[in-house]
Amino acid sequence: MADKAEIIRMLNDDLTGEVEATLVYMHSHFVVTAHCPTQMEMFDIALDEMRHIEWLAEAIVELGGEPELTPRKVRYAASDPVAANRRGVELEKEAIEQYNAHIAAIADPKIQRLLAHIRDEEVDHLEEFEELLEEAEGPDDRKPTVGDLSGQSKAGE
Repeated sequence: MADKAEIIRMLNDDLTGEVEATLVYMHSHFVVTAHCPTQMEMFDIALDEMRHIEWLAEAIVELGGEPELTPRKVRYAASDPVAANRRGVELEKEAIEQYNAHIAAIADPKIQRLLAHIRDEEVDHLEEFEELLEEAEGPDDRKPTVGDLSGQSKAGE
């Protein structure tokens, strides 16, 4: 299991991910080209990510570390809802995977509970982004095939 210095490093990795997500989601909130559900959802999820920053920074300080609030190299989404939601899906999947790894590597039950709580909120965000992405991509206008109805699609599709 991880020692104190390693735990602080992992928490700072989580923290920088939350900073990145906050910046990406706020950027999308401001630049999405059409007023749509994506704009407000980006804002609401960014607020959740800011709370995660607070909780992680407090845990780092309690362990005697210093929070690193410098984001990773931020890759913003384009200004359309589809791209913004795809980026949200990507960031949330990465966060969930990282939180799961850190929960497994850290023996401290208090930190495990914190990370599990944040991870569970990220799962909710992922589901929200997937729903918004489906809406933003629009209805599927193609007609169903026999393969679709039987649960098997045609080869090559």
